[in-house]
Amino acid sequence: MEPTIDLATPADVGELARLRWQLYTEDAGPVGEQPDAYVERFSDFAREALADDRWRTWIAGDMGRLVGALWRFTVPRVPQPGRGEPQPIAYVTNVYVEPDYRNGGLGARLLDRAIETSRAGGFSLVMVWPSSRSMTFYGRAGFERGPDPLVLDLGGPWRHGEGSAAP
Repeated sequence: MEPTIDLATPADVGELARLRWQLYTEDAGPVGEQPDAYVERFSDFAREALADDRWRTWIAGDMGRLVGALWRFTVPRVPQPGRGEPQPIAYVTNVYVEPDYRNGGLGARLLDRAIETSRAGGFSLVMVWPSSRSMTFYGRAGFERGPDPLVLDLGGPWRHGEGSAAP
C-alpha cells in the first residue's frame, strides 16, 4: 500500500521531530546537540507552527509512522500601488523522505500537494532554498533559478549555504 498524505496535527509533533533530526544527521553525522534537547526545542516550535494559519505541514504516513514531511510558510507581501491585493509567496522548507521511501514518487507527491494548494490559495509563487542534492528533484517539478536574492550573512548559526539543507 502506498503511503498516505495528510496535514500534520499536534499528535504528529514527535514524529516530525524524528524526521527533522534524520534530515540533518543523515549526511552530516553528529550535530553537537543531544536528541532529547532537540526534540523539546523542536516540539515547542512545531506546536506553535501547527496552530498558526501561516504554516501548513504535509506528512506522509505508512503503517502508523511518518516517513516524509514538507513544511510551507506563507510569506505575506506588501501592497503595491495600482496592483490590487498582493498574492502571498509560499516558502517550502524541511522537505524530507526517509531513504527507504525515496525514488518512488513520494517526495513529488508531497511537493505536488504543496504546489496545488498554493495555486488554489492564490499564491503568486512557490519558493525553495534547495540543497545541491535536491536541485534535480525541484527541477523535475518545474522550479527554475530566478534572480538570486541578495543575502547579508549576519554570522548566525544558520549561515547561508552551510549544511545539507536549508533551515
